[in-house]
Order: sequence, then C-alpha cells, then structure tokens
Amino acid sequence: MAKIYNASLIGKRESVVDEILLLNPHQTPLINALGFSTPVSQVEHVWFEDEMIGDESTVSGAVTNAATSVVVADAEPFRSGHVVKVGDELLKVTAVDTGTKTLTVSRGYASTTAAAITDGTKIEVLFVEGAEGADARASRFKQRVRKSNLTQIFDDTVEVSGTAKAVTQYGIENLYEYEKQKKLLELALQLEKAVINGISYESGQVRQMKGIRQWITTNVTNVNGGVTVGAINTLAQKIYDAGGFSTGGDYKIMVAAKQKIALSGTDANKVALTRGDNKRGQRVDYLVTDFGEFEVVLSQNLASDELFLVDANRIAIKPLNTREFGHTYLGVKGDYDTGMVVGEYTLQFEQEKAHGRLKGLN
Repeated sequence: MAKIYNASLIGKRESVVDEILLLNPHQTPLINALGFSTPVSQVEHVWFEDEMIGDESTVSGAVTNAATSVVVADAEPFRSGHVVKVGDELLKVTAVDTGTKTLTVSRGYASTTAAAITDGTKIEVLFVEGAEGADARASRFKQRVRKSNLTQIFDDTVEVSGTAKAVTQYGIENLYEYEKQKKLLELALQLEKAVINGISYESGQVRQMKGIRQWITTNVTNVNGGVTVGAINTLAQKIYDAGGFSTGGDYKIMVAAKQKIALSGTDANKVALTRGDNKRGQRVDYLVTDFGEFEVVLSQNLASDELFLVDANRIAIKPLNTREFGHTYLGVKGDYDTGMVVGEYTLQFEQEKAHGRLKGLN
C-alpha cells in the first residue's frame, strides 16, 4: 500500500537509512559494503591512533668497515645498548644523536666481521644487550596521534506540483514517494563520492570531509603503466611491512571499470573466477596474491587510472548523532507538496599506512 502524505506527517522526521542501504550496490558499492557505523557526537570527529616504535631504518650514505658513525634515515628505532644488524655484521649502538640521525656504534659485535656498508642498506634492531644486575633502562614512549575528520551535510528537496499529483503517472502509484526515492539515490551517490574523493574543507557553516584518496599518503605508487599482479603484490608488501596485515584485515581492491577489465585480463592462475558452466570468459571477483585473497570492488567513483587496496575493518562511515539520513514532510506550500531529505556523515579512516593506492595506470 502506498504511503499517504498528509498534514499528520508534517514536521515529523522519518529515518530512511534502510532505504539508502537497499539502493543498487553497483551505484554505491562502498556504502553497501561498509554500511553505516555508530554515530559521532561532534562536527569534528576525533579519534586517536597508536603504533609500535619502529625496529628498522636505512643507512644514509656509504660507511667504511672501520667507521664508527652511521647516519640513518630515521633514528627513532634506535637507543644506546641496542644490538643491530647490517648484512651479516652485528653492531652495538653506544649513542644516538636524534638531531643529526647519527648512531655511534662499535663494529664487529659478537665476533662478526665488520664490512663496508652501502647507501640505502637496511639496518635492523635485533635486541638490547642485557647484562646481569643492570639498572633499569630509561623508558621510551611513543605519543598517540590525534586524527580527525569533519562531518558533511547532504540534503535535497522533494517537490511535487498539484497538477503532477492530479494526473495519472504511468507505472507510479505515489509520485511523491517516487521522487523521494530518486533523491535518496542522488544523496547516496553524493555521500559515496565524498567518502572517496572528498577534500577536507571548512568555511563558516560549510564543512566537507576528507576522503579516502586524500587520507592515503604513505603507500602511493605511480605505476605509469598497466596494472599487474606484481604491482599489487608490491603495494601489499608495503602495507605488510607497515604492519597492516597483523590483525588479518578485510582487504578489498577498489577500481573503476577500466581497471576491472584490465584485472580480468591478468594471468588466469592468479585470479579466482566466478563462472557458470554455461558461460565462457573470465571475471575477476577475487585476486589471489602472496598476501591474501582480495575482493575486487567495482566503483565508478574512482579515477580510471587508479586502484585502492584498503582494509574495510579500518574504515567507517559515521552519521552525526540523530542526523542519519532522514526525510521530513513539510506539507503543502502553495500549489505543491514539499519535503526535505538530509543526512550528516563523516569518514573515520584508521591507520593510513595500512592502506595503499596505485596511480598512473594505463
């Protein structure tokens, strides 16, 4: 039975979230994959992230086999008393200058052979040199990092003239409800695009959220060529090295139609196929890599030359409290019925090093 919009509904807000989630998943695949998470209470949603102190870096500049100073790209992982490994040699760190990123070391620790070190070589913390009866070491603490994103308002108006209500609409039982459903689809598409493409912006009462593309900054590779399983494997390795797979994750590959077709053309032994016995050809639904099997999600809201590898467990679309998508019937205004659909949402994107992006794909 068609819903009747009359004076008894004026000003009463009804949630339309369930209707949003029932929209065509091929138009809003990310919303349909993630759903909506728990509400936030402020227009600037804040969360805190923590991570372990690193345990490796790279050597900056060549070092002779007799040198006792080693400059590194990042001094944070190292402390006095650490035993570190470079190639087959062990070194003991005796001092760390964080300003110049210089380690003072003793060479050939534990009877290993001191050797020349080339620029860019990995230097890895193994353990601290423990001694019986030693005093407690000075503690180290890595401050948690504050992250935030803004809520963004998505709204539109439903309006049906008296004449349009009066005439017969072929195949449409309730024209107002029909127009409302169209507005829901339009707003869902706007939200999907903001979650992916949004750029953080605030001016007066206008707020716009930061989207996935702007969040991912660490693991970004300009391929400048065609998409390959090798390029995706390399991207996954960067995420793995940053600890992205330590909790398992629910990783998805997101691409537009052009790269979806390209993925379907990769080696058959590298993909999982969904194909009925009465069909021919191949369609990539999951890509099998050295780091797991990733669902391939088709989204026309990505650029045609990019690919996202994201962990759905670290992404949440959150409404502002009491501001999930809702419709309010405003009643008859002159010779027309009108109403408003509005929702306010933000994106919580956790641990951006656990996600990656390929760009410059042919």
